Amino acid sequence: MNNPPKSLWGRLKYIGPSVIVTGSVVGSGSIVMTPLLGAAAGFTLLWWLLLSMWSKPIIQAEISRYVVITRKTFLEAFADMPGFKTTIKGKTTSWLVWFMFIGVVPSIAGMGGLAGAVAEAGHMMIPQINVAAWVVISCLLTWFILYWGSYQTLEKILLVMVLFFSLVTMVIAFSMQATPYEINAAQVYEGLSFDFPMDHLPLALAVFGFTGISYGEIMAYTYWCLEKGYAPDNEGDLEKTKGWIKVMQTDVWVTVMFITIGTLPFFFLGAGVLHQVPELQEALSNNSFWDIDIIGALQNMFALVLGSWAKWLFVALAFFVLFSTLLSGTAAFTRTIADYFISTGLILEKEDTRAKLIKIIAFVIPFLSGVFYFILPNPIMLFIIAGIWAALGLPIVNIGALFLISKLEKELQPKTATKMILWATLCFQIFIGFLLLIDNFKGI
Repeated sequence: MNNPPKSLWGRLKYIGPSVIVTGSVVGSGSIVMTPLLGAAAGFTLLWWLLLSMWSKPIIQAEISRYVVITRKTFLEAFADMPGFKTTIKGKTTSWLVWFMFIGVVPSIAGMGGLAGAVAEAGHMMIPQINVAAWVVISCLLTWFILYWGSYQTLEKILLVMVLFFSLVTMVIAFSMQATPYEINAAQVYEGLSFDFPMDHLPLALAVFGFTGISYGEIMAYTYWCLEKGYAPDNEGDLEKTKGWIKVMQTDVWVTVMFITIGTLPFFFLGAGVLHQVPELQEALSNNSFWDIDIIGALQNMFALVLGSWAKWLFVALAFFVLFSTLLSGTAAFTRTIADYFISTGLILEKEDTRAKLIKIIAFVIPFLSGVFYFILPNPIMLFIIAGIWAALGLPIVNIGALFLISKLEKELQPKTATKMILWATLCFQIFIGFLLLIDNFKGI
C-alpha cells in the first residue's frame, strides 16, 4: 500500500505498531511498578504517573517522523549525531549509538525480571510446575513464537492480549466504585497537587523510566513502523509523505490511549487498596521493594475489590499480560540488537544478514533473560535496575529527536509548539537525572 489513508477511520484501520508497543509497556510497568507507586505514596503521585505516560509519546512521534521521511533505521539516523564517532568496516557510528548499546545490559536485566514475574504467575496457575521450570518454559515459548512467526503473527497475538487486558482493567476500575475502596474527587485532586514525597524518589524514578514509553520502546517503535509499511518510497511526493506521518501519529495516540486505560486502574488499586496494608507499608517505607511478594499482594488486592474468586482472574491476567511484555520486548530486541551490530560495523551486512541475526537473537535474548533471573531471582530489583537506566536514557533520545527534526525540510518539520514541548520535556528529564545523581551520591 503506497497511498496513505486520508480519513481518520482509514488511519485507525492501519494501526499496528502501537499494539506491539502497548504489549511491551503495559506488563511490568502497569501490573508491577504502578501499583507499588500507589501503595507507597497513595494518590499523591498521580500527576507523576500521568506525566510519565503522556510526556514521552511526543519524542516517539518526532523520531518516527524522521524515520518515515528518510526510511532510515533508528540507529542509522542516530549515527549522524555530532560528537565523537567510530568507523569500523566503513560504518561510521556516533557516541550516542554506543551509549545505547551499553544500555542493552540493564535492559536485558529487566527482561529477566519479566521472565521471573511470568514464572511466578505461571506457578500460581499450575503449582505442580515450579518457578524455575516456568522461567525456562516462558523463555522457550518466546523464542518459538518469534523464530517461526512474522510481524503479522506478532501483531495478531498481541492485539488479542492488549484488548483482553484493557477490557479487564476497565471492569476493575468501575468495580472499585461499588466497594469501600471507591475513588472520590478529593483523592484525584490530591493526586494532581504536584506534591512530591522525596522518600519515594528511587521508586518514582524507576516508575518514570518503566511506565509509558521508555527510550527502548521509542527505539523499537521505529522498526515496527518500517515493517508495517509507514515509510514507503514516496520520494518527491510531499503530500503522500505527510499522509504517512499522520497515519503514524494516529498510531502513536492509540498507544497513549491503550497505555492509559491499562495503567491507571492499577495505580488506583495500589493507592486505594494496597496503601492501607500495614505489612506492605513497612517494606515500602524502608525502600525494601525486593522483599515484597508483588504477585501475591496484587492477587489479594483483586480479591478485596471483586471477591475471592478474582484471585484467579488476576493470576491469569498477570500471566498473559506479563508474557505479552516478555514477547514484545524480546521481539523489539531482535530488531534493535541486529541493527546495533550492523550499524556499528561489528557485522558486515549482506543480503540476508539482518534476517539471520533476528533469528539468532530471538533465542539469545530469552536465554540471557533467564540467566539474569537465575543469577538475581528478584523481579522487583531487576525492574528497578532497568527502570532507572531507562529514565537516564530519555534525555539522550530527546536531544536526538530535536537534532533529527532540525535536519528535515521545513515543510516536513513539526510545528513550533511541538518543538517547544520537546525542549520542555528535555529540561524535565535532565532535572530527573539530577535528582537521581543526588539520591545515589548524597543520599536524600
